[in-house]
Amino acid sequence: MKKLVIGRSIMVPYLVILAIAVSRLVFTHPYNLIPILSALLFFGACRPTREFGIVVLGLIGLDIFITTHQYGYRLAPDQALTWMWYLVAVNLGAVALSHKVTVRRIVGSSLLASISFFVVSNFGVWFAWNMYPKTLAGLAACYVAALPFFRNSVESELLWSTLLFGLARYSQTVLVGTRLKRACS
Repeated sequence: MKKLVIGRSIMVPYLVILAIAVSRLVFTHPYNLIPILSALLFFGACRPTREFGIVVLGLIGLDIFITTHQYGYRLAPDQALTWMWYLVAVNLGAVALSHKVTVRRIVGSSLLASISFFVVSNFGVWFAWNMYPKTLAGLAACYVAALPFFRNSVESELLWSTLLFGLARYSQTVLVGTRLKRACS
């Protein structure tokens, strides 16, 4: 696949992000299956970098609201790592997927985003909270405790990235091609 163009609609990547945001408000991370990183990869692949801040700031605001109002927790330093990873994911989409979209690039980007988020966010949990001893054994215990969530995250990100980019490619080739055939007939 070549460059991903979502027709004339600049709204599709924004609608994907909005759908993810609404699902985060309605569902409290059902089995860690809300594909935030997939949506950010897709947005990064489809929109110019000057628009990344709008989406990342919106997701940060949503995180703050969910953390403080829905969960009733205080904000913690480890959340800054999550927010930085939003920027990493959207930029990864821009770098890896904006010029050439292939199955290998989609899978590789999804895996890289998921694995790196797992490593960084759980390091942040270990560092910021007193749930685990501040030793290598404590860090290892933190990662082990997070493995069930990691599996679901990887599966979700792979599934949703494939669906988002696959549907975009389908609409780009099949639907646009059908319209051109009708127009030329």
